[in-house]
Amino acid sequence: MIAPVHLPDAESEKAKRRFALPAWLMSMLVHASVIVVLAITIRSAPRGAASEPSRSGGIVLAERSDGRTDYVDGDQNDAADAANAPSTAEAVMSESLPSADQPPLDMTGFLPTGEGGETDGSDRTGLPSASGLTGGGGGSKSGIDGAGTTRVFGIEGTGSKFAYVFDRSGSMGNSAGRPLAAAKGELLASLRELDKLHQFQIIFYNEEPRVFNPLGGTPRLMFADEQGKALAEQFVGSIVASGGTQHLKALYMALAMSPDVIFFLTDADGSPSEEEMADIRRRNRSAVINTIEFGVGPWDGRRNFLVRLAEENGGQHVYVDTSKLRARR
Repeated sequence: MIAPVHLPDAESEKAKRRFALPAWLMSMLVHASVIVVLAITIRSAPRGAASEPSRSGGIVLAERSDGRTDYVDGDQNDAADAANAPSTAEAVMSESLPSADQPPLDMTGFLPTGEGGETDGSDRTGLPSASGLTGGGGGSKSGIDGAGTTRVFGIEGTGSKFAYVFDRSGSMGNSAGRPLAAAKGELLASLRELDKLHQFQIIFYNEEPRVFNPLGGTPRLMFADEQGKALAEQFVGSIVASGGTQHLKALYMALAMSPDVIFFLTDADGSPSEEEMADIRRRNRSAVINTIEFGVGPWDGRRNFLVRLAEENGGQHVYVDTSKLRARR
């Protein structure tokens, strides 16, 4: 038996056609959905620093006066202040530099005193003037090359580094102390003529050297600035005459500092041997050694070791008659 075939009726077929979507419309809907999903995904993702354009912010100031309001860009004021302000490097340098008003370091406590802690009590303003005796101290300030000229008892020395090696043995205290007092006055007069960039050293000696060394440690040349000269004056004022005479230790100490000029003053007691004179020449690198001989009465013209010491080391010799030195006031 053949089953009957039911054909859809015309009304049912029309209903299906009415609700079916065309293919092109379906494609548009699918693509639109994909685009929307991508847009949402991209917008929600974090952005890098490079993708964000730089923006400048600022402050606007409002000023009211006489019923009028003026607006000022705060960034312009900041730029002007930055232009007028000193750089960081300049500020650091200005803070690190010492103040010109800062007082010099007080080294008085480090200065040596005389034997038994006493000085000779001499009034330095009343010392006999060496310039009145022999043409005296004094010289010229440094030139362009840094060298300067100063004198001790009329002998000139030119250079930038000077050493004063002065005898202070007991015989320098004879005649009421006039020889030592004259030597001190001449030394200080010579020292005052040095420029602040010159260097100096002072060695007084008897059996042993006594060196100007306010900073302690290894003795060395000092600068002739105001502080150095003031400390040197205190040191010279503390020296008294006593003891015997040993020239070589003091001379060797001065030569080891390589000065340009040495002023060597003594009353000539205790002459070095020929071997010692040769040793002085070997130790001397380039210093000119000027010698000042103290004696009583006129010079006898003898060619003693002081004359030879000056001749053999490029210097000059002068004789000072201590009997003609004026007494201290």
